[in-house]
Amino acid sequence: MDKAIFRIAKINNKRGARAALAHNLRLDNTPNINTELSHLNSNLNGMKTMDECMARYDAAMKGLKVRKNAVLMHEALVTASPEKMAEMTQQERTAYFRDAARWLVELHGGDMSNLISMSIHNDESNPHAHILLIPKLDNKLNSRAIIGGHRGRLSELQTEFYEQVACKHGLTRGEKNSRATHRHYSDMKSLQDRVQELTGEIENLTNERDKTLEQYCDLDRELIRVRNELERAKTLGLDELRGVVNDLEQSLSRSPVRPR
Repeated sequence: MDKAIFRIAKINNKRGARAALAHNLRLDNTPNINTELSHLNSNLNGMKTMDECMARYDAAMKGLKVRKNAVLMHEALVTASPEKMAEMTQQERTAYFRDAARWLVELHGGDMSNLISMSIHNDESNPHAHILLIPKLDNKLNSRAIIGGHRGRLSELQTEFYEQVACKHGLTRGEKNSRATHRHYSDMKSLQDRVQELTGEIENLTNERDKTLEQYCDLDRELIRVRNELERAKTLGLDELRGVVNDLEQSLSRSPVRPR
């Protein structure tokens, strides 16, 4: 397999931007990474910290009128089929990612100041790059002009990416109209947190069930004992019977279930 993989998504607020950067800059606890390979990751100069990236964002946004529902950033994911990425050297992969970043900058108005961060990850199962840009054209936020506008625009972008970038690196275009989906890391993190929460609830319910079952077994054993005593009482004299009744009353007083 030698297919190029290109995805682009919208980020609608600063919180989402910071969450993306925290993952891309490895500032949070990212699951499923090989920390022994994290030293092979890289970020462009001036984009290596949260403060540097957000300072670039603030500078690029200065003077812009921002609608309440405006798209503030685009995040692109660039990679290729795992088999192809494994064949490429680290230098070849880096060249591929940098060409993708240049094309994306041109797509976003051609101004390097609109590039907020570029992170190359070599510590996950398939090397890839995350590229964050401000969708600014003619000094206005205009995500629609870049990735929206009509239903087939994303498919057009896939073709443009292949023609302008991927084919130069020996890659083929991905399948048109593929139904494959790619969740953003923050979505995956929320799902993982929810799974952990539900797992905890299941453990608590299991413990409660086991406790209730144990109490039931204790009561069942006590009931059997009382029945046996009653059967035996039928054969006893009056004094002996009074002693048995007294013992049963004391047993009931110690039972966790009180008679109604």
